[in-house]
Amino acid sequence: MVKIGVVAKRLGVSIRTIHMYEREGLFIAYKNNAGTRYFNERDVEWLLEVRKLIKTGISIAGIRRLMSLIPCWESKKCSFHNKHNCPVIEDNQLPCWANKDNLCDHSGQECRECEVYEMRFCVSKLKNYIDIRFKDDAGDELRLVGRA
Repeated sequence: MVKIGVVAKRLGVSIRTIHMYEREGLFIAYKNNAGTRYFNERDVEWLLEVRKLIKTGISIAGIRRLMSLIPCWESKKCSFHNKHNCPVIEDNQLPCWANKDNLCDHSGQECRECEVYEMRFCVSKLKNYIDIRFKDDAGDELRLVGRA
């Protein structure tokens, strides 16, 4: 486990930037009783992935929105009734772990240890999949033209 300053240097960003990513719901930090944040290698890998996504043009709000699409109800095996009454699904602007007003109480599990939180790494793969769909075989960008 390393402290936030070490992570900031590795990412080439300020400590304030990492705090902002946390406030925006992009990750959950380990904190000790004094509030010092610690990061494991998986956390650092994710923050590197966030930096890559931002550099490709996806905003923080866009990343957050993509993460909100992670189907937590499938991995949590929610019943049909629970899924349609789930406050996290209704308020889908944030991933479930960042939706503090509507945390899922289905499992009582700590969010950092939840398989849904681990699925955040799928977001970058989704971005790559979407990119492929908007390029032709030669790799040239295709224009999407709407009909009036």
